[in-house]
Amino acid sequence: MANSASGESVIDRIVRILGAFERDAPRLTVSELARAAGLPNTTTHRLTTELLSAGLLERDREGRFGVGVRMWELAARSNPAEEFRRLGLPVLDGVHAALRQHVSLSVPRFENFTVLYLEVLDRHGSAVDLAEVAGRLDMHTTSAGLAMAAHAPADVQERFLAAPLERTTPRTETDPGRIRARLAEIREHGCIRLPGVLVDENVAYAVPVFGAGNAVIGAITVVVPLLEDNAQLVVPVLVAAGRSLSRSMGAERRTGGSRPWLRLGP
Repeated sequence: MANSASGESVIDRIVRILGAFERDAPRLTVSELARAAGLPNTTTHRLTTELLSAGLLERDREGRFGVGVRMWELAARSNPAEEFRRLGLPVLDGVHAALRQHVSLSVPRFENFTVLYLEVLDRHGSAVDLAEVAGRLDMHTTSAGLAMAAHAPADVQERFLAAPLERTTPRTETDPGRIRARLAEIREHGCIRLPGVLVDENVAYAVPVFGAGNAVIGAITVVVPLLEDNAQLVVPVLVAAGRSLSRSMGAERRTGGSRPWLRLGP
């Protein structure tokens, strides 16, 4: 693709335009898109016109642009994340029916150590949960992120532990040595309980989900209010869900062992 005067490719500029749309800003004018993407109005107008012709953008009666249905169509047809979400949704429904708490399905983005959420089932307003579909949270601040990091390849773990980490609450762990010890505990128990790290009033539980070759590909999370916390109720349901979805995703069956997750708790 041809570069701009700044050396930026057409693809880079298109990504910046598409990335300007947010949940609270689904429709934008050309001027708003130009400001959000940091591009000249003329460049933005030309690229949005081409994206509109391809069906990747659509325009309403007021002339504002939004993401086109064609974008969803292409992603839903061939994206592995969508297949994971589709297979995971019945499992999440089962966890939600059993526990009546916030439940989510996520995948790891090890390139920048974030957690990308594919599906979220709400408890209808009790616990405060910051996860939202297509949203990201820092890996070290979430139970899902730590559950997935615990089973990542060794070189990925080393990069994770060497990355600068910021606190979200006073209970957020940022010390590499203590995080390393926590990852070992997660591998031992097969589950993580994380109280008050992302939100003070919450307890978050997560189990990893494995795919072919027993590689970690995602996590299932349950978030409950601290005052309603009951590890002996949550953990068995969550562990069973993680094993069920892992089998659906092609993971090899793991031996039962001594069920160390039963010791997980405050």
